[in-house]
Amino acid sequence: MKLMKDLRDWRFPLKRLVSLVCLATFSFAAQSDSFLSKLKQEQLDINKKTNELESDNLQLDWINTINGSYTFVNSDQVVDDRETGMFSVSLEQPIFKSGGIYFAIKYASANREFLKLSTSLSEQTLIKSVISSWYTIKKLELQIKRQEALIENAKIDIVRKKEQYESGFLDSSYLDNAILSKSSLQKSLLDMQASQHEQIMAFKALSDADYMAIEPPRFVMITEEDFLQNSLAVQQKNANSLRSEYLKKMTISNYLPTVSLTAGYYDSRVDSNGNIENDTYKNVGLKVSMPLFDINIARNIEIKRLAHLKSQIEIEDTKRSELSEYLSATKEIQLLQKKVELAEQDYELYASLLHSTTELYEAGEKTSFDVDTLKNSQETMKYDKMIYEIEIQMALLELYAKMNAKL
Repeated sequence: MKLMKDLRDWRFPLKRLVSLVCLATFSFAAQSDSFLSKLKQEQLDINKKTNELESDNLQLDWINTINGSYTFVNSDQVVDDRETGMFSVSLEQPIFKSGGIYFAIKYASANREFLKLSTSLSEQTLIKSVISSWYTIKKLELQIKRQEALIENAKIDIVRKKEQYESGFLDSSYLDNAILSKSSLQKSLLDMQASQHEQIMAFKALSDADYMAIEPPRFVMITEEDFLQNSLAVQQKNANSLRSEYLKKMTISNYLPTVSLTAGYYDSRVDSNGNIENDTYKNVGLKVSMPLFDINIARNIEIKRLAHLKSQIEIEDTKRSELSEYLSATKEIQLLQKKVELAEQDYELYASLLHSTTELYEAGEKTSFDVDTLKNSQETMKYDKMIYEIEIQMALLELYAKMNAKL
């Protein structure tokens, strides 16, 4: 039966604990540029490149610059006129900072990961908006069809009540209520059509794709463990905690001994009353230094320690928040599944009633209005089921959008 086939096509399995049904055929993340607009994708690409360049700079930030200079001095004196030119190249490079160099490099790596996760979160938020907009358009499309079926039943009800009113079986209030009910349904239909248009415009603002031509992935239920393990928010907090740990250690190393390599090259020329002297020399040495007194040393270290402690607390707090959202979404999906089952049962009930009513109509015991009313009511059950299935997908989408590399 074609109708049942349509219903099965909309049924999304929720009990298989896998990531995405469509991952076997394509990766949505790898093709996100097909769904996001070119402008949105270009912005994301620029953000990624900027993050990489900033991270590269930070990773090499501990290497000092090589300085070069040239000085020229002309002295006019009573006894002696002198011109002096000096060219120099110098370097003072820390080669040991009591762990400071190592922790600076580790901090840069942790910061790179933090920025990557931040960019991924922004990207997945955009992709989620595209998919959510698509599902909303499809949901409104079904709601419009459902509303049209209800309007058809309302029209039939008006015809029936009009006949009963004209025959004297009902007073005008019943007919009046039927007309008002139809009018209300038609106004709601117009609101739905306006909402669908708004969603289409919202989709076009985010994507260059034709919403009628794309097919977003269908999501299935995931385990609590998988969700928390892949949570972008949790991973971002972990990366931030790692950053704060290395920053704390870098701060401590600033108050410990530093060994630096010093090197210089110097070339001077002195012209004194035509007597020219050239001098070229270079030097290489080691320099050991450390702060002997800093009134804020204890406070500076304590500030970084507290920042690291706070970041660890934020990890646990984020896990708790993410778990709450997962459990809330799971409960919502369970309730929607029950609604799907009820819609299926009602659909089958209407199918049985329609079958018996059709036989009675053919026998002349029922009217065509009875048959049409049941057909329209059965259609609403079909659309109800499809709408609930879309709502399940939208609830799952909220979870997948929070997971790393799942969109």
